[in-house]
Amino acid sequence: MNRALVLTLLLTGAALAGGGGAPMSGMDHSVQGMAQMSMAADMQAMGERMTAELQPLSGRAFDIRFAQLMADHHQMAVDMARVEVAGGTDPRVKAAAQTIITAQQREIAVMQGWLRAWTGQEYAPRGMGKLMEIMGSTDRWFLTGMIPHHRGAVEMARLAPTHTADAQVRALAADIVRTQTTEIARFTAWLAARP
Repeated sequence: MNRALVLTLLLTGAALAGGGGAPMSGMDHSVQGMAQMSMAADMQAMGERMTAELQPLSGRAFDIRFAQLMADHHQMAVDMARVEVAGGTDPRVKAAAQTIITAQQREIAVMQGWLRAWTGQEYAPRGMGKLMEIMGSTDRWFLTGMIPHHRGAVEMARLAPTHTADAQVRALAADIVRTQTTEIARFTAWLAARP
């Protein structure tokens, strides 16, 4: 994970520290807002870097790197969603986070199976792990981070039709585009409706 993302995550955690993810007493709420905007920008930049890395690849080279990067990307979403499930307060957002955990863990397992078959090696996706646990959560934090995170996955998945001949990779990519585009729209609406 890059240093800017780690710093953003730590700043967000500091801004959200305190009882139940609420801002600390006397904390300037604009710090929390800036940390969330920075996190969203870092998520977007990460997605752009992953898409750029995949762009020149094709065939099995694309398939392997797509599965590795998407598994990492999914693990990050699972890590974020676990924090929301543990600390969020909006039942709709917590339920959406649980859906992300279930769906993306299943897809990670599929991609790990492909990677075993293609490379003969195990692949352990890299997520955010313990870093996320120290941050706490608010529903706004989760929605603000997950929208650009999903956009990154959608952009990577949109490369599949022109970069791979593997029907399974194409099918998974199409499912990612469909599912995460729907979630982006839902999360955007929920975020816009929040006070």
